[in-house]
Amino acid sequence: MQRSAKHEFEKAIANALMRNRVELGAHVLLGLSGGPDSVALLHALLALQEQGAIQRPTAAHLNHGLRGDESDRDETFVRGLCERLELDLVVERASGLSNREGNLEERARLCRHNFLNRLAERCGAGYIALAHHAGDQAETVLLRLLRGCGVAGAAAMAEAGPGRLLRPMLGLRRSEVLGYLDAIGAAFVIDSTNLHGSNTRSRLRNELIPLIERDYAPRLTSRLNEFADEMRSANDFLTQCAIAELRRRTTDGEFDLSGFQSLHPVLTAAILREYLRERCGDLRGVNRVHIDSMRSLCLDGPPNGVCALPGEWRMRRAYDRALIEQAPLVKAAPFEVRLVDGVTITVNDAGFAFDLHAMEASGAFLAAHPGYLHTGPMETLFDADSVGDCLVVRSFRHGDRIRPLGMDGSRKIQDVFTDLKLPRERRQSWPLVTADNGEILWIPGMARGRDALVTPATRKVLNLSVRPLLPDADAALPRI
Repeated sequence: MQRSAKHEFEKAIANALMRNRVELGAHVLLGLSGGPDSVALLHALLALQEQGAIQRPTAAHLNHGLRGDESDRDETFVRGLCERLELDLVVERASGLSNREGNLEERARLCRHNFLNRLAERCGAGYIALAHHAGDQAETVLLRLLRGCGVAGAAAMAEAGPGRLLRPMLGLRRSEVLGYLDAIGAAFVIDSTNLHGSNTRSRLRNELIPLIERDYAPRLTSRLNEFADEMRSANDFLTQCAIAELRRRTTDGEFDLSGFQSLHPVLTAAILREYLRERCGDLRGVNRVHIDSMRSLCLDGPPNGVCALPGEWRMRRAYDRALIEQAPLVKAAPFEVRLVDGVTITVNDAGFAFDLHAMEASGAFLAAHPGYLHTGPMETLFDADSVGDCLVVRSFRHGDRIRPLGMDGSRKIQDVFTDLKLPRERRQSWPLVTADNGEILWIPGMARGRDALVTPATRKVLNLSVRPLLPDADAALPRI
């Protein structure tokens, strides 16, 4: 019976390595806590190493320092075990985990994964083996369902990935792990918080799941694992579709919202998840409420709205485009600068440089071009005598109005910005060109006022051109 338990367990680990295409002679780094699960995986990997399937594994132990003497006991046990087995071991001690705010279990997990990834990089290990089993998977699925996860969350842990991670015991029950340890006579230590811990996962393991399996669903652990497998397959397919659509919609990091509302809601949520993963690097701290908030912004607006995301990221919409970016832009400082003939004036707060040149009207062939002469969206001409002592470029102020050429009356500049879809965060810094008396003559790239026009009676012309300060900034200018 014991020989059968040993054979079946090691065969299951070998099959898991084969399923995930772990090459012969691979170097595996094992996260070794000293508990029954990681000790069982260690002995199974050593058995596979003796058969030539992999290199002799390297062990890694992180002492979190969260359980006082018990944490030190675990470290001592792991050191003794690896010494007896003549196994390479790297130990690191974490510090200050309990002194920070937030989810302690999550902080400890991230600290452990960071340690293992650093070590794998250093020692050249192609895989990081973790000893999660079917019971851990069931707990993870149930915990995520209770917190309101979607398809991706319900997929829970995979046998392989992300990155180097490998979980070859994921298809094995806890009873099979303990049966293997009994068969080979291996010692291990017990984490007391797994038996009577007060955290949510411990209560699920020791109270809720046993209750449900006893009174409602005897095969709950197996059913949750099967459900996770099904959700992972569905999520893999959905993710492939989402990535293909995302590639079609993104240019220079910006997300095109054209026709987004016609897509199936499940697909739109998956697209936004992948867009968030691509921009932020991972989905740490992201849950359904964040995806729903992004969908609402993209589908219902407002057209210049913003929604907050974890890690000081945000999604900002600018009409038919959206962008996930880090940290809100600093509010632009107000500016007001006098322009000087023949001198390039740089206005950093606006992000533009201004070139003003005066010339005699006869030199501009104005007699052949009566009325307003317009040379381009970022260049125009003024009658010098009509602007007063100088031209001024300044930032937008609440209540500003312009008297647009070709229209009666005046318009709020705020309305011009809205009509031409200038992103909200650029409005405060977009330059306005005024006469000496404060009359707004021109909104570069948007609207020319009907004052200070060049006519056949003009004696002196002012030519003003505006250009972005950065050579590649044209791509970032609003689409106006």
